[in-house]
Amino acid sequence: MTLSKATLIAGFLALGASPALAWGDMYTGDGTTRAGQNLVFPYPGVANYCPAGLQPVLANGEICCGKPNTTAAYHNAPGKRHVVRQRSHAPKSYAPKAYAPEGYKGVIYK
Repeated sequence: MTLSKATLIAGFLALGASPALAWGDMYTGDGTTRAGQNLVFPYPGVANYCPAGLQPVLANGEICCGKPNTTAAYHNAPGKRHVVRQRSHAPKSYAPKAYAPEGYKGVIYK
């Protein structure tokens, strides 16, 4: 077997294995979303410049033309409720207050 024939066979073997080495290099998603289950919300209140049969929708944070797969608006989407507690008094400040009286040079702290 000559050197060129051995080099040719080694080259074909290397090229044959290259698709197997690159098999896991493709992007398969971020793992937090499932294919086909993203919510597409209707986007009301704008002029409809979409082609016939489509309407403005909000999909993945972008406004585009499409068909919504939910009837709820984006701002009415269910989520965690936040309880807002009102303060009954202003917090105490133990630092002296600074003021500049008229007729004096500088700031006085009391």
